[in-house]
Amino acid sequence: MNWTTKKMDPIGATLIVGMGEVGAALADVLEKRGTVLRHDIEPREFEQPVDVMHICFPFRGPDFVDAACEYIERFAPRLTVINSTVLPGTTRSVADRTGVPVAYSPVRGKHVRMTQDLLHYVKFVAATDIDTVAHAEKHFQDAGMKTARVSRPETLELAKLAETTYFGTLIAFAQELNRYAERVGGDYFEITSFFDEIDFLPRVRYFPGFIGGHCVIPNINLLLSLADSPLLRAILHSNELRAAELGERTPQADGVSSGNSDG
Repeated sequence: MNWTTKKMDPIGATLIVGMGEVGAALADVLEKRGTVLRHDIEPREFEQPVDVMHICFPFRGPDFVDAACEYIERFAPRLTVINSTVLPGTTRSVADRTGVPVAYSPVRGKHVRMTQDLLHYVKFVAATDIDTVAHAEKHFQDAGMKTARVSRPETLELAKLAETTYFGTLIAFAQELNRYAERVGGDYFEITSFFDEIDFLPRVRYFPGFIGGHCVIPNINLLLSLADSPLLRAILHSNELRAAELGERTPQADGVSSGNSDG
């Protein structure tokens, strides 16, 4: 809802920068606590002061920090929350350069049902100081979201990358196991049914499809830019083989019908 259609919010408005699937869903949820302003690619100006600004545009390397700092200078929010998946160290870089409160709080959930999942999953929050974390937590809690604190933003930034990469690892194992099954004339799903009663194995049966979409593989590449990993490179190699085996690239991860693959 645009600020011109309702009375000025005495505590200041919430501004969402980046109106993709994540930004749009976050705006819908946060409207429960007050005025939400929306800003996408086209430059916009708002007369209402901004209390909290959410960064929801994709991470594109060093330019992300520059863009975030420019938005902070332009709109002067009391608090900025980075919701995008980023390289560890990004939140601290933005906070150090601007000298203002900046928190990190990545999203979790399926893009197709992001609004519901924002209210279903705990919203983890981290910052470089306790006051900033407290402000961010209250902001989310006022909109009906559950929150939890993480001690350092770098920990949470890595956790977000680890979540989607773990998902990719499980699919890559399914791809490889399927290759072995085909080699011996076995059935992949009969093989995986052997795991069903083993408590320490994942409870979800993963389909050996191609990992597509815009989360899992890009996030693996972010981790590889931080440090090389034979394991992560093996996932990429397995996925390239799967694309060749299928003869085409599917539009999204076929790995599992349920779970938490998100950007």
